Amino acid sequence: LPIIAQAQADARQYLVAPDADVQGSAEITHENITQLLEFQGRKRLANIKSVVEGAAEELGDKEVADHEPDHDWTARFFDCAQDVSSEHMQKLWSKILSGEVGSPGRTSLRTLETLRNMTKQDAEMFEEIAGYAIEGEFIFYDSNHSLLFGAMKYGYFLHLQDCGLANAGAFLNWTLGFQGRKGIVLSYQGRNLLIDKGEGVQENLEIPGVLLTAAGKELFRIVQGSVQMAYLQDFSTFLHGEGCQLSIIEGIETLPDGRLRFASRTPIEPRPIQPGMPAQ
Repeated sequence: LPIIAQAQADARQYLVAPDADVQGSAEITHENITQLLEFQGRKRLANIKSVVEGAAEELGDKEVADHEPDHDWTARFFDCAQDVSSEHMQKLWSKILSGEVGSPGRTSLRTLETLRNMTKQDAEMFEEIAGYAIEGEFIFYDSNHSLLFGAMKYGYFLHLQDCGLANAGAFLNWTLGFQGRKGIVLSYQGRNLLIDKGEGVQENLEIPGVLLTAAGKELFRIVQGSVQMAYLQDFSTFLHGEGCQLSIIEGIETLPDGRLRFASRTPIEPRPIQPGMPAQ
């Protein structure tokens, strides 16, 4: 059968040394198994070297505390990283290592195993999705108020759920409590968002969307994102329907009486109603 013939050809290519001139049928011998193991060992050492060098670059001149590393974590990390040959994935592993050196316990063993099973395409999809995460844990998503552009397609969320990075339940809500305050401040891509509570709004605000898992939250801390204004307009559209206003604020300060003061405030206007969207 063609599939068996292809498998035999692949096995032959894998078992012999890369520079060997072999003709005829492949023969598994002690010599070529030894060559394979030596080749695999050199490749793994090269992978670890790349990851460690990348971590050193990430740390730069930062001062780190002198502490005894967790031996179980270190063993698991290098067991995973030794088989990572993709340059893109090696950079992620480097960031995890540098983060662990700077802040021990930052990345769990479960997250290492999650990342170990991810492909380069999985990682790229997560990096794209991470640009929408609010508070590093939640992504607003509502088909009635969202443009459904790019990474905001529901299929992306379902795939990341299969990877163990997100929970994309059909009726999942994120609950925010005002707790007597007139506004809630949320972090988003290095900025601060302010949700102003309107008159008559309940103390708890239920926001539909997708929650990152524990592994997703930990990986979020090492990926780079950028502000997505169209997404924030969608979020503002939803909040406007709930009687609230969304703004980007800068220079935030908490006063002794608990009130907030900020240097600047930029309201995010709701996106104009599109065909098929409910009227506010």
